[in-house]
Order: sequence, then structure tokens, then C-alpha cells
Amino acid sequence: MNRTWRTSLLLLIVLMAMAQSIFSQQTRTFPVESQLGNLTAVSFPVFVINNQQMQMGPGGQIRGIDNLIILPNAANYVGLIRYQLDFMGNLHRVWILTPDEVKEAENQGQQIHR
Repeated sequence: MNRTWRTSLLLLIVLMAMAQSIFSQQTRTFPVESQLGNLTAVSFPVFVINNQQMQMGPGGQIRGIDNLIILPNAANYVGLIRYQLDFMGNLHRVWILTPDEVKEAENQGQQIHR
């Protein structure tokens, strides 16, 4: 390989590494009315959050730690989440939280609503 090619390749690798670290540090913002919860079971469209059965409303979404929508048949996660209810009291949005998002919520004094 000639020197220009090696330099270009090295620069590309460094830029990709920098971009990865930038994107991994981004935190999501959640609606003010969303709540922390402990998801213990999913049998779509029924979720058990904080020992209470809740049903996913029409158009509801489940978002993974990468903020991409998860299909209902793949929603087998158990753990801490943030959720939002619609005006009928059904689940509207569910976000699976990263460990950093859980720590951030705890640092802000937020607690799991039971």
C-alpha cells in the first residue's frame, strides 16, 4: 500500500471511532408525563408494569435502547422502562431504558411509580 492509501484508511478508522462515541453518548428525552416502571411480563397487547396489567392502545409503540421501534412479537423484555399512557389510560409508548438512563432518572430523584 502506498502512503496516501494508508493515511486515508487510518483517518477513516479514526473518524468512525469518533462518530461511534458521539452517538453512544446521546441520551433520549422523554415526555414530561412519562413514568418509570418495572416491566415484569408481556403477552402482547397486555403488559404487566409495577404489578398492574396494562393494555397497549391503538398505535402504541415499543422502543428499544437504540430508540428503534420493536415489533410486538419481539417484545419479551423484562426490566426498567419508561412508559406513557394515552387519554383512555392505555399504554401509548414504552421505552426500554439503558443503564445510563436509569441512573439519570435516579439522579433526578425520579422513582418507579407503584
